[in-house]
Amino acid sequence: MGYDSLKAIGGDEDSYLAKQVLDVRLRMDGLFELEEHAVQFVEEFIALYTNGPAGGGGISTGHRKEIILQKMLVDRENIFWRSHAKKASIPCLHNQATYSETGQARISQAQRNPTCRTMAIQHFEASTETPASPAPALPGKRVALYHVAHSRAGDKGNDMNFSVIPHSPADIGRLRSVITPDWVKNAVSPLLGSSSFPDERDVQHRNKLLELVTVEIYYVPGISSLNVVVRNILDGGVNCSRRIDRHGKTLSDVILCQQVILPP
Repeated sequence: MGYDSLKAIGGDEDSYLAKQVLDVRLRMDGLFELEEHAVQFVEEFIALYTNGPAGGGGISTGHRKEIILQKMLVDRENIFWRSHAKKASIPCLHNQATYSETGQARISQAQRNPTCRTMAIQHFEASTETPASPAPALPGKRVALYHVAHSRAGDKGNDMNFSVIPHSPADIGRLRSVITPDWVKNAVSPLLGSSSFPDERDVQHRNKLLELVTVEIYYVPGISSLNVVVRNILDGGVNCSRRIDRHGKTLSDVILCQQVILPP
């Protein structure tokens, strides 16, 4: 580089910049795959500094190893998956006390004698049983839904969805006959009211908004549950809702508190 280009001025030595800009700093960086190439680069930089026309007031050099991240696609045939699953058994409740006493004794024995550990573990697995599923709900009795199922709720814009998962998988068929789109709209209709003590005008306004609400019910047979989607129910969505629970997370309690009568 020439003197004039480094100073960023013309040939007029009497100019203001020529008198004020008295220092020039030069920085050089390099990225190399081999360390010897980095060392050679540093040596060439030192040569440039020491062989300059005016010398310099100081120099700092060095090299270090860096980890470079690179994104790339891996062919599917080069990916090998390995999975492992182990079934855990839980003792029945009526055998829990006896199992606890005998289990503690075997654990103590296994700790004292390492050779007994394998036999103790095998004995535990052979003596345990899988607990039975909850019994189906009684038919023809009016109960709150939370006695029959549990639920989770969430939001997507102005829509909400909630799950209905029966405590006993055998109840899913009867729940499907009870939880219909009309049942859901009736359960969530109070959310559309503008007053806690609605008069006739408030009821008419709520019914008008209820016409815009649509309900979609999806059966999920793999886990014996229902996924219910309710559209246009969250007061415009998170950004403009005036409700305390803008995301509708607590609306699962509204559903679970509804009274239901399961058929036989």
